[in-house]
Amino acid sequence: MNGNENSIKKAMEHIKIPENRLEAIIDNAFFETCAPKNKKRRNWLIPAIAASLLFVGLFTATLSTSTVFANYMTQVPVIGNVFSIFAEEEEGLLQYERFSEKVKLSQSSNGVTISIDQAVYDGTNVTFTYTVFADRDLDESTRITGFPELLEAEGVNASMDWKLTEDGLVGINTIPHLDGEAAQVNVLWEPKSLYTENGEIEGDWKFEFAVDQLKKDPIMLNEINTEGGVSIHFTEVTFTDIAVNIAYQQLVDPALLEVWENVEVELIAGDNLGNVYRVPHNGGAAYGGAITQEDIFWTATMRGLDPLATSLTFYPFGHVSRLEEGKDPEFIRIEFDALEINMLEGSYRIIEDPVFPVFEEPEEEE
Repeated sequence: MNGNENSIKKAMEHIKIPENRLEAIIDNAFFETCAPKNKKRRNWLIPAIAASLLFVGLFTATLSTSTVFANYMTQVPVIGNVFSIFAEEEEGLLQYERFSEKVKLSQSSNGVTISIDQAVYDGTNVTFTYTVFADRDLDESTRITGFPELLEAEGVNASMDWKLTEDGLVGINTIPHLDGEAAQVNVLWEPKSLYTENGEIEGDWKFEFAVDQLKKDPIMLNEINTEGGVSIHFTEVTFTDIAVNIAYQQLVDPALLEVWENVEVELIAGDNLGNVYRVPHNGGAAYGGAITQEDIFWTATMRGLDPLATSLTFYPFGHVSRLEEGKDPEFIRIEFDALEINMLEGSYRIIEDPVFPVFEEPEEEE
């Protein structure tokens, strides 16, 4: 927040708004701007701006006593923090809740309301949560179609995860974007429809919002090791308040692809305390200059690092596979030397012929 914004904020704290005028502003801003787009609207720009300014300094003091605001809130189902809901299955997501920004955008169309709740950008991934409410019953097949994108990037692969709750649909979208120089990124999401097996509801929703990058501590890497015609080139690892992100590229000998079809290099990690972690990749892309279509650049994210750990070791392994018509799929596994990161010193070293740890999936509670 710059000096001008601070001055405005301080001034707003001393502005007295007539209660009847405040009620009208809130009524116009919330109820009009959240109405379905196929309805004819009044001019909502001025009251919406006024309401957003009022929220800066008057939210806790004034809006909490507003009857219109209270009536609005009673009409919006409360699901709770989406990160917390998914954290029941994926350790480490609670940190996302702590460091995320509030977005609070909501749009309705054809009886379906989609709300963007929170967002966070750690220099490698943009992650945001959303909720969906509808004026009809939803089932386990329900999902939102239409991938989000970044205005600063092209051709990235977004991942989407969702879950049906008693109140509605909740979801998390993640967009890979490795750019340590970007202080802020801009997200564009235009959902196409609410899909269910019983029918698809198309609508008119469009969200645009910016997310600031968290402070991070990158360690630049330049390590390549090769096994069985496949090389892995580690380029960067980043430790943030919410996760560990690592970037690497797989390089494939063209001769290998004369026999095999697909190559996918993945990671597992272990710390000096004996903890083992999944390191799922966020998708990958083959950029210009790649010798083969399997020369893919990946980013991967690890959550839930033990705060007492002082070193972290990545164990890379590759799946090489092929599928011939009329035959069962064939595949082989390649294991590489490991990469150990000393988090205290910011240094790293290669461990040759490591013993790979085994990640044990948590047992489901009955």
